[in-house]
Amino acid sequence: MRLIRRFSFFAVAHCILGVISFAQLSIRTTLSNVEKEGGKYDEMRLVPSSESERKSVPIAVALSLVLPGMGELYAGNFQTGKYLLTADAGLWLTYGGFQLYGDWLRTDARSFATQRAGASFEHKDEQFEVNIGNFLSVEDYNEAKLRNRQYDLLYDPNSTYAWRWRSDADRLRFREQRIRSDESYRNSKFVLGALILNRIISAFSAGRAAAQGKDTQADTSWRLSADVSGGMSNPHGIEVQLSRSF
Repeated sequence: MRLIRRFSFFAVAHCILGVISFAQLSIRTTLSNVEKEGGKYDEMRLVPSSESERKSVPIAVALSLVLPGMGELYAGNFQTGKYLLTADAGLWLTYGGFQLYGDWLRTDARSFATQRAGASFEHKDEQFEVNIGNFLSVEDYNEAKLRNRQYDLLYDPNSTYAWRWRSDADRLRFREQRIRSDESYRNSKFVLGALILNRIISAFSAGRAAAQGKDTQADTSWRLSADVSGGMSNPHGIEVQLSRSF
């Protein structure tokens, strides 16, 4: 989270600098004498400081906010946009992988608890799963709540809220799977943050390219990449890297 916040601040700061640069860009009027077919004529034309045909900055920014890289393609600077487009595809695949892995762990954990503890998860909230992982049986859980005088949190031992683990090892196995599932879902949220950041970077890059024109491309390019630490089979988190090439 700290890394994403740092990247977000960095991207916003560059967006502000890009707006200032664009505000300083002026259109100059030139008068050119061109010899054509043996004769001469005067042509008055408006020429931006970088090229004669400028792209729309708002359109370039909007395209990149929808799909990173498309604004750069529109502005004629896909050399930078292709890396952001590739990063976006990789981030979406990473997000889907974390979600699928979390679903698989959660389903497997619930199936295990049903077989080894007789637990039922129909119409139950997430806190019920946490309680199953912390107590061997519904009786142990109720005793703990009675000691803390949390009477409103008691479960009816004769209802579908009852459970009883065959061993403490089974309980710990279920708890570990549930925690790993939560971590996978949490990692997918970090990927969403990286997707938003990727769009901010692309929007800034596309707006700058549209303002400067095709003949004066930005002298730098940005690349955003994400990697799953530990691998998808045992993910520990996501590492997001932002690089700048000159």
